[in-house]
Amino acid sequence: MFSDEQGDRGARPPASVIVLSVDQFEVIFQVTHQLPNFQESRLMELGCTAADRQTLIDALREIDARVAGASRVCIWLRDDEAESTVEVQISSGEVNDAGAPSTEVIATLPLRIGRRWYALAQLVVSSLGSRELFLRTGYGADEVRAAVVGLDLD
Repeated sequence: MFSDEQGDRGARPPASVIVLSVDQFEVIFQVTHQLPNFQESRLMELGCTAADRQTLIDALREIDARVAGASRVCIWLRDDEAESTVEVQISSGEVNDAGAPSTEVIATLPLRIGRRWYALAQLVVSSLGSRELFLRTGYGADEVRAAVVGLDLD
């Protein structure tokens, strides 16, 4: 289920939250979109099923469609292991440096996917050489590594 309305995400706080700048998100979006190019067995070694990979990619597409003009992306990781839906919401918050309201895109993902996302992104980065990484994502290796660190929950 995808939604643009501010709504109740449940009484419980998220198990964890990933907060990314829009620039970080755009880099991670491109890196994550390389996952279908890897054999499913390699992803399964990291605990990622084909369904989880697709849930993650679908969620990122929904976020990307709404990220223009936003100041950041917040991804709430819920510990409900059965949850397989993603909600993308835009909320206006405090005022930014230009005096305009800050807008953030808020998504909810299952914790099991969020916990594996960093390792999945690292797989892409470590498997592709710097040139191949640039050709596939449009970003240099240093820029990719700097962005991917935002996914590390440890």
